[in-house]
Amino acid sequence: MSGPASRPQRQSSRLFHAESERLPASLPVRLLRWWIPAALCVVGVVLLVVDNFDTFGVSAFAAFVGAGSSTWLINWLWRIGVSGDDERDREARDRVFLARRARWPTGQERAFFIEHGHWPDEPSPGGDGAAST
Repeated sequence: MSGPASRPQRQSSRLFHAESERLPASLPVRLLRWWIPAALCVVGVVLLVVDNFDTFGVSAFAAFVGAGSSTWLINWLWRIGVSGDDERDREARDRVFLARRARWPTGQERAFFIEHGHWPDEPSPGGDGAAST
C-alpha cells in the first residue's frame, strides 16, 4: 500500500505551499502576505545598522523583525487552515465515492473529478449521458 506511505511526503511538500481555490492571490493580498512582513524586517535591519548596533537599534530590530515575522506567521497559519478545509472536502468527496463503489478513488479518478466535476463512471452534468473528455 503506497498511499499511506506517500502521504507524509505530500504533506511536507505542502508545508510552505498551501494552495487553495479559497485563497485570494490579488495584489493587496500578496502585499499583506509577503511584502509588508519583508518590509518590516528590512526596516528592523536598517535601524540596527544605522544605530551602529547600539541599544535603540537592537530594540528596534527586535520589534520590527518580530512584527514582520508574526505577520508572516499568522498569514501562513491561516493558509494552512484553509488548505485543511480543502483536504476535508476532498476526504468527504472520496468517502461518498467509497460508499457508492466500495473502494477508494484512484489518483486518475480524482484528477478526472477535479477537471470535469463528476466521476468517470457517472454521466456528465450536461445530460448527454457520455463522459466528457
